[in-house]
Amino acid sequence: MKIALISDSLLLDRTLEMYLKEYLTSYKFCDFVVATQPVDSQKPVFLIGEYENANLNKPFTKEVLLDKLRAFYGQIQRREESKEEEEIKQANVASVNWEQMLSDLEFQNQEKKDDSLREKIREVLERYAREIEGIILEHLKESYANQ
Repeated sequence: MKIALISDSLLLDRTLEMYLKEYLTSYKFCDFVVATQPVDSQKPVFLIGEYENANLNKPFTKEVLLDKLRAFYGQIQRREESKEEEEIKQANVASVNWEQMLSDLEFQNQEKKDDSLREKIREVLERYAREIEGIILEHLKESYANQ
């Protein structure tokens, strides 16, 4: 968890620096911003203060602050994971060779039709084989009977 700090209060700034010293970094390298006033940012903003959309109201303890920050960071990570999963899904859909898949399906359907035709041919050949066998047996009986 890497945090950049934007504060309009010197006292609150020093307190946050003390509480968050192991997490602080520059804006460029941060995961999110902790701000004491509403700010426009390309990074997620954890807002502290008496604002309608504040993530944490004053006063607060170090433990409460850290708990809320961890929860906020967890939400950011889950959103990023969901976003990455969605991008992967989109990439997978885009990379599918639909023409090849359709061709494969058509080939499978044709194979099923071919299998049906093969089965019909096999049945006809078996019927003729039995008929020929019967004719041969009958011929052999007549041949032995005439001897």
